[in-house]
Amino acid sequence: MKSEFEKICKEDFKQFREISKKFQNVDTTDSLTLKELTVDSWLLATRWSEIQSNASKIAQDNGLTKMDFQNWAYQKYRQLQEMHTTCRSWYRLAVEDEKALRGLEIT
Repeated sequence: MKSEFEKICKEDFKQFREISKKFQNVDTTDSLTLKELTVDSWLLATRWSEIQSNASKIAQDNGLTKMDFQNWAYQKYRQLQEMHTTCRSWYRLAVEDEKALRGLEIT
């Protein structure tokens, strides 16, 4: 279900959907993709933090309630923040596993 707020931040929300889909389908052993997701989710979370900080002006410009828009933007920011933390953890584990496998191959 699409939110009426998606129309306001079309490109930002498109990026949110893309990174969310990538996160949903990531292989937890794919360190390269996990590293990309870690960086991308952090960068996009920063953008959504800016959007949330400007909620008053954005809401006013679009005839919306500030609190509703601000809450919506904050939820996107938090989801990206959680995604970043999760990917960072998975990345660390994937790298550790890769090192352990390389150690087994040497012996």
